[in-house]
Amino acid sequence: MEAREVFQFSLGDKVHVLSDKAFRKSREDKFEAVGNVIITHKNNAIYGEKATLSFKTGDTDVIGNVRYVGPTMTLYGSQLHYNINTNLLRVENARVLSDNYVVLGKEISRLSDNEITAVEAEYTTCRDCPESWSVYGQKVHIQVGQYIRIWNAFIKVKGVVIMYVPYIILPIKKNRESGLLFPSFGFEFEKGMRFQQPWFWAISDSSDMTFTPSVWGVRGIGGELEYRQMLGEKKWFEIEGLFANDRVYEPGKLEEELSGFHSQRYFGVYEHHFNFGHNFSNHVYFTQVNDLDMQRDYDFYANDKVFGSEYGGGGFFNWTTNMFDVNLEGDFNRNQLISNPKAFDHDYVQVLPELDVNLVPIEVFTSNTPGMRKLSLGASTNFTLFRQNKINELSYIRNAYRSTATPYLDWYVGSIGPVQVKTRSTYDFQYYNFQYEPSGRFFRKTAHIQETEFSLDIEKIFGLAFQEEVPIEDVDLNLLKERKVKNNTLQNATIIGELPRFESAYSREKIMVRRNSYKHAQNFKVKHYLLSNEKAYGNENFRNQILKNEGQFDSTDGLKEVQHKINRAQSRTSIPLKNTVELQWNNAVIRKSSRNVSPFIDRKYPRDNFDYSRVSYFNVSQGYEFEGEEDGEFEDSLTRLHVETGLSLDKWSLSASEYYFYATNEHLINFSTEYRFDKATARSSFIYDSFTTPVNKQVNLGGTLAFSDLLSFSVDYNYDIEDKHETMSRYGILYSPSNNCWKLDLAYEKNLVEKQISFNFLINFNENSFTSLSGIGGQ
Repeated sequence: MEAREVFQFSLGDKVHVLSDKAFRKSREDKFEAVGNVIITHKNNAIYGEKATLSFKTGDTDVIGNVRYVGPTMTLYGSQLHYNINTNLLRVENARVLSDNYVVLGKEISRLSDNEITAVEAEYTTCRDCPESWSVYGQKVHIQVGQYIRIWNAFIKVKGVVIMYVPYIILPIKKNRESGLLFPSFGFEFEKGMRFQQPWFWAISDSSDMTFTPSVWGVRGIGGELEYRQMLGEKKWFEIEGLFANDRVYEPGKLEEELSGFHSQRYFGVYEHHFNFGHNFSNHVYFTQVNDLDMQRDYDFYANDKVFGSEYGGGGFFNWTTNMFDVNLEGDFNRNQLISNPKAFDHDYVQVLPELDVNLVPIEVFTSNTPGMRKLSLGASTNFTLFRQNKINELSYIRNAYRSTATPYLDWYVGSIGPVQVKTRSTYDFQYYNFQYEPSGRFFRKTAHIQETEFSLDIEKIFGLAFQEEVPIEDVDLNLLKERKVKNNTLQNATIIGELPRFESAYSREKIMVRRNSYKHAQNFKVKHYLLSNEKAYGNENFRNQILKNEGQFDSTDGLKEVQHKINRAQSRTSIPLKNTVELQWNNAVIRKSSRNVSPFIDRKYPRDNFDYSRVSYFNVSQGYEFEGEEDGEFEDSLTRLHVETGLSLDKWSLSASEYYFYATNEHLINFSTEYRFDKATARSSFIYDSFTTPVNKQVNLGGTLAFSDLLSFSVDYNYDIEDKHETMSRYGILYSPSNNCWKLDLAYEKNLVEKQISFNFLINFNENSFTSLSGIGGQ
């Protein structure tokens, strides 16, 4: 028997052993290594306190703080058996660490490079320990880079079993796999427990389907179905829906009590998108329900699928060339704002179809001649059919063909000293045909709009944006100490637990210092609008109805001379076009910061070596109407005043906007601000709209407070000042363990309609993103 210090031994070219001491037993043809043992075999490395290796069989037994490091995983355990000839690996009291999951087991064996089995094992994505959440099984089978199969699985949270599943498959690969997905659940006091168990079917490389049997609490059983199909590059369609055998629903009934019978209810969605080359595309989106109360009763499903107050939908065909852009679209909607949830609002105006043809601006000439720098022309045309499903015109005309043409001429005059001058001349034309009117079956209106702009830009730059390395002795270290971090520990997806933070700047001989520059940009504009030759003739009833907001199909119908008086947010804040001058003063402070850019990366240097951000802005716009001075009062000629400002600093942001209307003393005010503390945020907003009756005065308050790194509190509160009551309040608590494998969100919300308590449990399965078990979004 022989002993050596710091022993190194090689068995051929594949096995190498390094240890503090080594013993060779010649009779038994065995080799023993003791103390800081390291055995390398091909791409595998084994660490331990003591190892015994048999030259005859190739069996290697390692004990004491055992660790195996391979190309795809790392195993820890108390005892390890490894066969050099067969690569068979078995570890007792083992722990498997991969990039995105952890498995603990009484015994874990590697049968081949990509196949692992475990006995009495637990699977989790937590970085600290499987006691946060885990799936325990008597038998676990792992295919590396594929998926994990678990038999007789118990789902545990903080060591407490919350669910039993006979067999579960969890994917640990990027490719799709058929099988059961993780179930989702939700709870509401009045509606009861909602439970859903999705099953995923990978039909082919280009299609798949998800079928989800569900229990909708007191409403009964049902399910969801989603089918997805790829037909080629940028060509796909989806069909999805919800169906329920509802025990509660009854038209007009609001209580969550059993109705005594079952109602078959459904919510269906169809969507497709086709791109043919770079010139042609088609998109369709359509929803269908059997009653208008589906969004109210199944809001967790429908809210993300309904846009506006209508069901239904439509689509478009778009064709683009070098000269034209042609777009054909149409919609057929079912209005929700009617009393009978089973009825169809036949009075609702549908758009079937709408055709837009736009001419790409054509450059007539470009020259260096003063006053004739550039001249171009273009045009937009539109044809729209407005029609009710069943003709029923009472107060207003609701069925019409409308044709619109808007040719324009852009003339860039050039520079007059530092002032830029340009003008646009537009001819606006609309023609209407009313096929159901007994008399006056047409209406036509035309107008000419001339818009001229004088613009002056003034800029001043402060400082120079750059970065440089300076010696550490030239830097004030007190400034480095003032760099505050949220906590003193560092977490990373590739490590377990936490590490203390380390400020590497203290160990450097040189420190990179960045300097920012700032630019104050001012823009002065004088814009003149001249509306001339506006004519409207034809059906007098239609002329009278388009003077009202509710009488217009859309904003195109309004008369240009009085459109700014219509009670639309877009119309009332615009400048009158008749004969008006607008004065603008726009200010902005821009921060320019240098960026880390490598000169060795193609097309990245020096073009993209700076970042730009707006620090603050202040803009003022005032209109003056020349034809409003007949009464002799200067104020009567002033149109709306618009002032807006904003500020964005490291922790504080603010924005404010005010429209003031001299003629009626009306105000339209929006204000919002947010401040970010080290452990909290506070935000508020205010809305004042005197055009509405009653006056809309809303104040919104909100914020978050982090009691610790694990627990945070949030609140949102909306209050109607005019009616003196709250419109919405929400209070929530979010628990986020440092293991990054699950989160718990508990909230209480109250609005004008209902009160509810929501419980949202989010789990990080293996993609480093959080999925909600309640099916209401993730993070």
